[in-house]
Amino acid sequence: MEAVTLKSLSFAYPESEYKALDGVTLSLERGSFNLVMGASAAGKSTLLSLLKREIAPFGEMSGELSVNGSVGFLSQNAEESIVCSSVRAELAFGVENLGKSNKEIELLIAETAAYFNLESKLNSDTASLSGGEKQLVCLAAVMMMKPDVLVLDEPCAMLDPVAAERFVNLIKKLHADFNITVLMSEHSSDLLYSYTDSVILLDNGKMLLCASPGEMLSFLESTENSMLSAVPTSFRFRDKSIIVKSREESVEKGEAALTAKRLWYAYSKKCDVLKDCSLEVYKGKINAVIGCNGCGKTTLLKLLAGVYKPYRGKVKADGRISMLTQSVKDLFTKEKCADEVAFGEITDYLEIGDISERHPYDLSGGQAQRLALAKALERSADIIILDEPTRGLDAVLKKKLGELLVRLVNEGKTVLMVSHDLDFVGEWADFVSFMSDGAVTVTDAKRSFFSSLGFYTTSLSRLTGGKAVCSEDIAYEQ
Repeated sequence: MEAVTLKSLSFAYPESEYKALDGVTLSLERGSFNLVMGASAAGKSTLLSLLKREIAPFGEMSGELSVNGSVGFLSQNAEESIVCSSVRAELAFGVENLGKSNKEIELLIAETAAYFNLESKLNSDTASLSGGEKQLVCLAAVMMMKPDVLVLDEPCAMLDPVAAERFVNLIKKLHADFNITVLMSEHSSDLLYSYTDSVILLDNGKMLLCASPGEMLSFLESTENSMLSAVPTSFRFRDKSIIVKSREESVEKGEAALTAKRLWYAYSKKCDVLKDCSLEVYKGKINAVIGCNGCGKTTLLKLLAGVYKPYRGKVKADGRISMLTQSVKDLFTKEKCADEVAFGEITDYLEIGDISERHPYDLSGGQAQRLALAKALERSADIIILDEPTRGLDAVLKKKLGELLVRLVNEGKTVLMVSHDLDFVGEWADFVSFMSDGAVTVTDAKRSFFSSLGFYTTSLSRLTGGKAVCSEDIAYEQ
């Protein structure tokens, strides 16, 4: 039985010159697990949101769309999805409108909390939860409604690697336990690709192919499609012999452009977020900080940028600072993108030259990220601080971003980024710091750093037992 059917589905946003979806025909079997792939602005978010009538975007739609059953929808931003101040209230919010008695609702909450391991969090304030816990609460609230089709739009975009793996494993368990139909987009598909029944490839609003993971890989390889780099390393190399090159770490630290010395910071009394935290950011290098959700990474960046002030400790900067925050749309105040930033070389390089007349809030996640990045770079700062810069970017744009960061440091700039995208960090960073429980525990050159880790490391490092970290470290043969 078909769970989702699309026939020649097209969609255009108001006053848009192009179609976000263009003639998409697709059929998904009930109980299937499906992964949506495509470059930024390919139409993934538009397709997924159209399946949930209550949040469907406004615009002109043609063709047919039918869903056999109810739809549960989960977005990438848990902060925007949560509407209640407590976990218990958040879980109850949706089902309270179904006409159930208080006893029935309490039983359903208890059952759901037990399944999702949220019993200890039921009376917690939602604002106090980590990013992974917030996304888990959102998923639990969606599943309280017992949907037939579960739609997820990059749900792991804001999660650290360990939290992302736990979350994806829970999605797989839900799929197996309840035979629910899953349709999910995720730029980092390492945990999903080999599990999925079908992979759907979108390009500029058109569906190029819907096929099994193996068939999709063959198509991408034979057509030299740029989305080949989005296929997980382990899947691409499964029939190939990897040759690890002998490489030595030759990066010298040099002087610091930015220094944090024994910082302490708290949002409320007796709840320190940073605890005696120190960090040196090396001049003319790409520096990265990684760690789990809630360990204090974003807070550290805001102290370094001067947004917050520590109640103890010092920050010293050698030059002007520009910062790109996680919530990029909060940076936009104008009616047109052209009024947010001067369009030219940088916007063309970031492939957003065609959005100048659009409203910033009408952009896809990847387009908004690139517009905000262009705005940050426009300030000609000496030190560029980036909080999750690859969020919403496809594999091709991540490479362009990495090359841009290299160009900036070659021009004498200093880059500091926080990222959950360990493959991106391993590919482009010079030095990496690990943060835990409000403090930086270690800083090292990237190869030494990642080869010593087992959980928070790159795909290649896991695949080769720490012998290789990034693409420069390997070659392969059939």
